[in-house]
Amino acid sequence: MTAADRKQLSGQIAARYGIRIDENDPAFVVASLTQHALAEASSNLVERIETSLREFVAVVERTQTRAGKYLGAECREQVSAIRSELQGDILAAGTRARELVEEVQRVNTRAMLIRFISVGALSGILLFGTGVWVGAHCL
Repeated sequence: MTAADRKQLSGQIAARYGIRIDENDPAFVVASLTQHALAEASSNLVERIETSLREFVAVVERTQTRAGKYLGAECREQVSAIRSELQGDILAAGTRARELVEEVQRVNTRAMLIRFISVGALSGILLFGTGVWVGAHCL
């Protein structure tokens, strides 16, 4: 505590409480000791808080790392499960599409066969009928 601080403080004490304290009064020594002890204690407290805060930050970072690893493993597992399901669905869809193509092909082949037989039979009947008519009328 500087001499100016002691002079100002003694003026404030005199104004507030009506007590005159000299600048060299032992009360200022006690106040200075108390101020010094308080400054040292608060300095130690600040150091302990900073140390605790650094430890806390380190723990949070380790926790984040663990959580990230766990989340990554869980995501990989889920992606693998989804991928295998999709592959199964794709194989099933391919099999079903192949069956549909074969069925359409079979139906189209049968219909075309019936169409060709019908056209051939009708053409044969027409040719036969034309031959009969030509033979009856022209010969």
